Amino acid sequence: MNIGIIGGGISGVYAALQIKELHPNYNVEIIDHNDKLNKKIYATGNGRCNFANSSSLEGKYSNPTFALPILKEHTYEDIIKYFNHIGIPSTFEGNNAYPMSKCASTVGLMMEERVNQLGIKVKLNTKIIDYKTNNGGFIVHTNNGDFKYDKIVIALGGKSSSQLGSDGSGFELLKKQGYKLTDLYPVLCPVKTKENTKLVDGVRSQVVLSTYSGNILLNKEEGELLFKDKGISGIVVFNATHYVNIANRKDITFHVDFVPLVKGRIKQDDYISYVNPKLAKYLIDNKLDIHNTVFTFKDFYDFSVAHVTYGGLSINEVNDSLESKKEKNVYFIGEILDVNGICGGYNMMWAFASAYHVAKRIEI
Repeated sequence: MNIGIIGGGISGVYAALQIKELHPNYNVEIIDHNDKLNKKIYATGNGRCNFANSSSLEGKYSNPTFALPILKEHTYEDIIKYFNHIGIPSTFEGNNAYPMSKCASTVGLMMEERVNQLGIKVKLNTKIIDYKTNNGGFIVHTNNGDFKYDKIVIALGGKSSSQLGSDGSGFELLKKQGYKLTDLYPVLCPVKTKENTKLVDGVRSQVVLSTYSGNILLNKEEGELLFKDKGISGIVVFNATHYVNIANRKDITFHVDFVPLVKGRIKQDDYISYVNPKLAKYLIDNKLDIHNTVFTFKDFYDFSVAHVTYGGLSINEVNDSLESKKEKNVYFIGEILDVNGICGGYNMMWAFASAYHVAKRIEI
């Protein structure tokens, strides 16, 4: 059995490892257009690689009815166990799991070492152009020639952080094959606001951010907010974008309490005692309430600074095994599917779980 993994990111590499571990006699090969495997993972979690989370999965993903059964089949504990198996001991900060080294390159290098140990073939700097059926199998056309496989697993990622290899080419491939895609948007990224924030660009503040669609509260979270020249950023904003997309980006406002630990009203003259002086001046000059400053959603920053892609291959195009409904023996995993989660290791967990899900079901 010859298995072609199209894409050498985290989901593709994990799928290759799981398939080979479960089926040692299969020939497994990874094709990737980058110059190394797992290129994007080296920047994950600010280089520290928050790869899993022990907290509840509820309310953390788009298309939860589809995603959660797959995620619960291969839990954070299973991921930690497998990582330990291949030489990546883990540690926790709260509910967030990291490699013991707190270094993303540990994950990338140890996974690559396991790829080599298992004899998984790798073709780098090889860009897929198209594929077609051939005598019950597939011919994959690339810039480096054609390759034949019995089954293919498409793990081409999304459109976010194109400088790390996620250039959206997987979506163009699927369009050529006639697949239905949902609309694509950046997610886990800064947002542009209608209000001018240039004067506080670079200022950071510990806040409580409440995100609304009209009068409906979408999410409320405490954390650091970072001002940018055209809007706001920080983990609380990144997570807010997940819920903004679920609400279809309609009538979105962000309500910010810059002093959540202080009860009662604060006079404007005293703002400077509680927040960055530059921020205090900005609030006073614009007659803004330190406890409830409202920013109006205008747009996302672009895909180049997004961590994840919202949207992708419609979940209606695959069956319960993540196999194509229109092409037998074609499977899809990871970010190319219309599933994404908030910050905190949830998107990597989807990559791992979807890869494992296919590995368990790809038998003859």
